[in-house]
Amino acid sequence: MAILDEPIALDPAAGGGRCIPDTELNPADIIVSTTKANISRGIRIGTGAKVSHAALYAGNGSIIEAIGEGVVSHSVDLALADDVLAVAYRSPNMSPEIADRIVRYASSKIGAPYSIRGAVMSTDMVMCRIVGSKPATFFCSQLVIEAYKQGGRPLSNSPAQCVTPDDLVSIARNKLVYVGHLLGNPSWFPVIAPN
Repeated sequence: MAILDEPIALDPAAGGGRCIPDTELNPADIIVSTTKANISRGIRIGTGAKVSHAALYAGNGSIIEAIGEGVVSHSVDLALADDVLAVAYRSPNMSPEIADRIVRYASSKIGAPYSIRGAVMSTDMVMCRIVGSKPATFFCSQLVIEAYKQGGRPLSNSPAQCVTPDDLVSIARNKLVYVGHLLGNPSWFPVIAPN
């Protein structure tokens, strides 16, 4: 079986998992995902990661994400339409005020261009700090990390332009709470729970 044909397992700290509807999401929940599209495969090969995308749940059935067309807001159904895996995580003890600040920051970036250069450089911890993305452009995990930082709940000491979707999975192990699988069989894609 070729590496890209294998199930995209997220290393389980605790087995199992559960499938959830998007109605169980809270504003500012983080969704990591992947598709079988060539761009997703390229990101996974280039980064050695199990996931290729990160997005932010904004509430009211919508997701804010940085994709090829820039920072956009889509319905959950549209945003996850091509995904084969989507796992939601939540920052513990998230107050509605902090969640609102996180979502408002991300919302204020809707229309900003996507940063291909930033996404490519994010895997090199030296180059991402030197070159990084332009301040007015974003790639997916950069938008999520920066929204959390600006909202008062920083998740990483690294600059936002140096955090990949796979880094968000690592952050989940220590700082986030597993909410559930929006897509994917939990037996194929086990959960990551904080240690």
